[in-house]
Amino acid sequence: MKKTYPAIFHKDENNGYWIEFPEFGGGTEGEDLEDAMKNAREMLEGILASYLDEGMALPIASDIQKISVNDGFVTMIQADPTPFLKNNKAIRKNVTVPEWLVRFADREQVNYSEVLTQALEKKLQL
Repeated sequence: MKKTYPAIFHKDENNGYWIEFPEFGGGTEGEDLEDAMKNAREMLEGILASYLDEGMALPIASDIQKISVNDGFVTMIQADPTPFLKNNKAIRKNVTVPEWLVRFADREQVNYSEVLTQALEKKLQL
């Protein structure tokens, strides 16, 4: 599950950056742009994993075009928190699917677990 949020990169006096996400408290920093981008993604992964582990609703991402900054720039950061979730083990579920649909899916070699996971993420707006 990938999620994308705007990040505000502020330039500091030592050619580094400090980064904040409007939807979340706290921030991170980087010695240069590459380090700052990596740290921003890692921070976002951790925050998202914490929200999901605690059962909290994820905030709606701000419109990047409505965010302005004088000492840097705004960009979107994409992160996948699933590897960092506490309860990330697979659980077996039995489901009932119409026979005609199974025949089509089997013919196309559909991965049922993957399809169900994606459908649940979409349904739950994760």
